[in-house]
Amino acid sequence: MPALLTSDESPTADNDINVLTNINDIRESLRLLDQEETDIDTSLDQLLSQQDNLQAILSSLHILRPQLDELQQDSTLMMETIQNTARLAINISDKVRQLDKEQSRTRQAISYVDDVQELKRCIAGIQQAMAHKEYDEAAAYLQKTSQIDRSILNGSLAEFTVVRSPSKMRGRGSRACCTLDLSPIHADLWLSN
Repeated sequence: MPALLTSDESPTADNDINVLTNINDIRESLRLLDQEETDIDTSLDQLLSQQDNLQAILSSLHILRPQLDELQQDSTLMMETIQNTARLAINISDKVRQLDKEQSRTRQAISYVDDVQELKRCIAGIQQAMAHKEYDEAAAYLQKTSQIDRSILNGSLAEFTVVRSPSKMRGRGSRACCTLDLSPIHADLWLSN
């Protein structure tokens, strides 16, 4: 609230109306009080004229409050959904990595089995060619056999699935190797036990 008297020259500067004895000072004090009252009335009138506007703003804010509450709830639900989706994506990513590893191991196993089957076909071809004394054909099968990975040739699956040739086939193979120059071909692959 503004001060009652603002004049430093007035005896009312100390806000003590009781000490005023001069009529001019009393009138000046009264004039200042009237001026202050007028200023306060003007200020109140301005505030009251803005009351409808302020009330409308407060009402619109009051109307917005439920919408803001609903938006807050929606955003909370959305955050939970996003977090759940992120966790699900991480789980799916882990499962995909596991499946990729399993698929890779499966491909390796299929490739290994295919190579063992190729070895089996080559050995059967060698045995059949040797039985018919077709040494060039046997050498071709032997060449194919030499291109198969050593780990497959020495593996337990190859040992289990490939039928060993009888001893007389070994003898014929030895004679065929002696008569042909098969040094680049690893004859020991099918001659060994």
